[in-house]
Amino acid sequence: MTGKLYRTKAAQNALANLAIIATVIFWGMSFVSSKAILNAGVPPFTMAFLRFFIASLILLPILNRTQPHTRIRKEDRAPLVLSALFGVTIYFLFETWGIKLTSAASASMIVASVPVFTICAEYVIYKNNISPIKWLGVLMSMAGVYFIIKRGQPGENNPQALWGNLLMLGACLSWVAYILISKGLNAKLSGLALTAYQSLFGALFLLPLALLEYSLWRPIPPIAWINIIYLAVFCSAISYFLYIYSLSHLDSVVVSSYVNLIPVVSALGSTFILGEEITAQQILGGLIVIAGVYIVNLKKEDQDSSLKQRRRINSHQSKA
Repeated sequence: MTGKLYRTKAAQNALANLAIIATVIFWGMSFVSSKAILNAGVPPFTMAFLRFFIASLILLPILNRTQPHTRIRKEDRAPLVLSALFGVTIYFLFETWGIKLTSAASASMIVASVPVFTICAEYVIYKNNISPIKWLGVLMSMAGVYFIIKRGQPGENNPQALWGNLLMLGACLSWVAYILISKGLNAKLSGLALTAYQSLFGALFLLPLALLEYSLWRPIPPIAWINIIYLAVFCSAISYFLYIYSLSHLDSVVVSSYVNLIPVVSALGSTFILGEEITAQQILGGLIVIAGVYIVNLKKEDQDSSLKQRRRINSHQSKA
């Protein structure tokens, strides 16, 4: 019986690892996919609207079927709408224009620093204590972002690329606002309900912006439609379920470590699919950002357990 239970747990663990790997690939390639859509001539707000409109058409029926009694309380309506405004509309306002002006690799590396901006915002707003090791992570990530923004790809040393990178920083700040607004909602609504309603409200906010691009509308090429559907189905819908499944079977530190690889996937995708070149300075900046974010994500108990593990290893080595 014990052996069967062990095999079941091992199988679940393996599936959870596959789930988070798939999620990282889907999310990492989303930057490449967005760049491909924009390169095909689809206006940025139109692209974002189509993505979240299709995603809401998928998620809302699933929500109604699996959680039919979900209701939004009156006091939660304003925070929910605001979270959609910052987490979908304003975030993708910055991101789509940022990706249009800079490389997909640079965009993903800058967005990877969101946890650092979040911990700084919580320090300012909630006066949360930040340990010296986490301050080190913050400073490392800031340095990494500086390397990425200062000099991107060959030929990116121009005002257009700089503005694109700065717009990606705006996307980071918008996502931080979304995280802070959503804090009170996480205990009241399921993750599926939050994702579904935020996709719907975000699409509604994006619609007027997409209509402003009417003069730029052209028949959307098949390759662009494939990428739009990819973003809606795989990045906004399927990845949500895979991410939740991995969190339910793996330690959060393991999941965070996987998520830190998203910029790596984006960089590889932008190189081999879009033909973008990556400089040594970009790679260095990306690695510094990933290292800094990993340090920031370390919990005190994880650091304590790591210290205890090192002590046990040293003890075994002294005995050998």
